[in-house]
Amino acid sequence: MGIVLNQTFKNTFVSYIGLIIGYVNIILLYPAYFSIVEFGIISLLTSISFVYSQLSAIGIENTFLKFFPSFKTDDKHHNGFITFSIIVILIGFSVVTLFYILFKPLIVESFIEKSPLFLNYYFWLIPLSFFILVFNILESISRAIYKTVISVFLKEVLFRILITIGIILVGFKVISFEYFVYFYVLIHSLIFLILFIYIYRLKEYKFWSSKNTLNKKNYKELFNYGVFSFLAFSSYYISLNVDRIMLGSMVGLEMVGIFQLFVFVTTVIGFPTRALTKISVPVISDCWQKNNVSEIFNIYFKSTINLFIISSFIFICIITNFDNLIKILNKPEFNDTFFILLFLGLSFLIDATGGVNSDILSTSKKYKFDSLFNVSYLVAGILLNLIFIPLYQGVGAAIATALSILIVNIIKWNFIRRNFKMQPFNFFHFKILCIACIVFILGFILPKMENFLLDAIYRCITISILYFTLIISLKISEDINEKFYKILARVGIKK
Repeated sequence: MGIVLNQTFKNTFVSYIGLIIGYVNIILLYPAYFSIVEFGIISLLTSISFVYSQLSAIGIENTFLKFFPSFKTDDKHHNGFITFSIIVILIGFSVVTLFYILFKPLIVESFIEKSPLFLNYYFWLIPLSFFILVFNILESISRAIYKTVISVFLKEVLFRILITIGIILVGFKVISFEYFVYFYVLIHSLIFLILFIYIYRLKEYKFWSSKNTLNKKNYKELFNYGVFSFLAFSSYYISLNVDRIMLGSMVGLEMVGIFQLFVFVTTVIGFPTRALTKISVPVISDCWQKNNVSEIFNIYFKSTINLFIISSFIFICIITNFDNLIKILNKPEFNDTFFILLFLGLSFLIDATGGVNSDILSTSKKYKFDSLFNVSYLVAGILLNLIFIPLYQGVGAAIATALSILIVNIIKWNFIRRNFKMQPFNFFHFKILCIACIVFILGFILPKMENFLLDAIYRCITISILYFTLIISLKISEDINEKFYKILARVGIKK
């Protein structure tokens, strides 16, 4: 547990440093030195390459993490499991690349009208996707031996620092945007190479081994879990990028850029959910082993309460500062985009309010239904985008995202309610909703200050005081109240 806690602390610290650098890049530097269309190209390349790499991986990332302990040996050959994993991803990448080349006319036809500039970099997606794929696999390999900090640092910090350098080079006209795209691909190859050298020097693995002791039963087990993993995880992560791909095809690169920027801004609403998931999964899994259903329900109930409170607060701070955000971006293209930000924010808020529903499902005996729901999420996202993008463009994509997340969360809630007899929502959630609505309205009618930075600070402070005064005084969350009174005690104020 000491190793896990130590790695978790370091990873969290590194991730937040990366988040700050990312905000500087996306909110300040990209808008200052790039056109929205250019940022849209980068966003579209990123989304497509992510989908490309997920399809190529065929679920091997999670399969490796699950089965590596079973094949681990002292001679570092690990029964040829590493070699098997490498062969699988190379086959997967080759098949996807073949389809990508063969279906080029169809893909070109989809993007030629709305996003023709994207097609200039069509074949650069192949190496970009490959480097993302192998980095993700190496990240799984490093996680298997509890060496996670270096991969997190490379992806969250070094990568973003290098992006900062690239943006500045464009800003000072040292390189053109075209060369920035090449630089972007090169950065992915660099962080892959550094991680490979790091893992190789650890001497924990033989990357190529002739000692293959895997039998027919092993292959069948790996294949079955790989298919499940592919459906469960890949469909979920692909669905997170499909809206930008469809916007690129149906609307254009400018809207992709606007949408991607607001996705990054609202992602912070989901940070508390991520943090809780890292802690809750092993606890819930252990509770299932001990058949401690009451404790699972307790975690489920508290997660919906606490995440609803915290995520609602972040949501209110972001949405009520829309005008200040637009002033920071200083781009006319962002005018009249309020509803994109609003619905994207709502999508993260809805997901947070579901609490640890996915973790309960994925660790239970009915874990296969979680993969079914994730596939449903992807299908719903595609269908809803096809309906709403032609009607409302970027706003339509944001509505589709919010609706698909709402639908899937309702399905998960109902499934858990019927199969495990757990219903976490009660009158306390209604109280939170009422408080959030009141503070949300007041946040908008607060008088504005001329300086947008001062306005953002005073607006957030006012919202914080009002929101948490109501939450604490109404005793909605035992955890938040307990934490609040502990803080008071530390500064010498008794309850």
